[in-house]
Amino acid sequence: MLRYAEAAIKVNDLEGAISALERLLLISGDQPRVKLELGTLYYRLGSYEAARAYFDSARSSGRATAEIKQRADEYLVAIDSKTGKSQFSGDLMAGLRYSTNANSGPTGSIRSAGIPVVPNPTFSGQPDFSAFTAMNVRHRYDLGRQDSGTLESNFALYATRQFQVTVANVAVVDVSTGPRMKPFEGWAEDVAVKPFLTGRYVAVDDMTSYWAYGTGVEATAPLGPKIGGTLAILGRQRQFVNNSDVPTNNQNSGVEAASIFDLRAELSPTLWMSFNANAMRYSAVTPWESYGEFGVGASLTKRFTDPLGINGRPWQATANIYTLIANYDQPNPVVDPTVTRTQTDLGLGMLLSVPLDERFSMIAQVSYAQRWASLSNYAYNALTTLVGVGWHF
Repeated sequence: MLRYAEAAIKVNDLEGAISALERLLLISGDQPRVKLELGTLYYRLGSYEAARAYFDSARSSGRATAEIKQRADEYLVAIDSKTGKSQFSGDLMAGLRYSTNANSGPTGSIRSAGIPVVPNPTFSGQPDFSAFTAMNVRHRYDLGRQDSGTLESNFALYATRQFQVTVANVAVVDVSTGPRMKPFEGWAEDVAVKPFLTGRYVAVDDMTSYWAYGTGVEATAPLGPKIGGTLAILGRQRQFVNNSDVPTNNQNSGVEAASIFDLRAELSPTLWMSFNANAMRYSAVTPWESYGEFGVGASLTKRFTDPLGINGRPWQATANIYTLIANYDQPNPVVDPTVTRTQTDLGLGMLLSVPLDERFSMIAQVSYAQRWASLSNYAYNALTTLVGVGWHF
């Protein structure tokens, strides 16, 4: 039974592993290591009270080692943080990144007032290494309402520091907050609605590029067995700031209206798929910076047995693809007064996550981006690779 439980864990059959381990306790009830493992499995399933019972029993056993007691105590603290009215969770990732086109620059001639010119080398695409960090912190507060109301807040940060092409240094901060509730009865009782406030800050080349603020509403609902969908609609004001790189940056200021649909499906216990579609309209101060955009994307995630036998924890691989189409309202007279900007983006990616323990993982990713554009100034391609360490808390 122990070997069966170990095999079940490797293929992420947590329920099967729990069944096998609980049968072991029927044979001999005082097995603190088995109880610790059962607590861990129930914790991974989100059954925190069952997990708490096994951790308490494991640590109070006279046969429990110092290691078992320490691990049980750590999990009990984690359970308290997840089951309280106020709950924090998040992810942090940091590492190194290489891109064949770090500044997303064109590879050939560009147009200026409709005339082809050879760009300054600093404007053309340049390869470079960078250090990056990405963080997402979530807070959930239980409002104690009958409609399962909670107040949810999110803070996200992404930042890169280039080794040489410093004009491509980027920092993005996103924040949002709002109450989530289930206000309906009957056939729509599982629909959760969340009105929210949102804000964004973007810096490029270590200078403020723009601020954005707005509001929106999100609805999430099950669409079938193991299928869920989310629809979000939001509006934001973007306020661009002039700087030494872009002295007329404020002409890009305007209003953004967007809708996003996301579909998630569990195809098997180890295989998931997602699909998303989005539409956006941006109205800027200057008509040649106003545009409409539509995009679709999909991803496939597979969890599989550790192929190297490092620690027996399942690995995870995700493949994704997306495309974006943008059409601008009018020609930009500075670039070419006779050609209206249109562009199509295609992106492909593959990510591998190798767990080191319950919280830390090694991350490796390779991605390719290609943009075709009616104006060569905006066309580019880039191959990007990265390696890093992820921490879930």
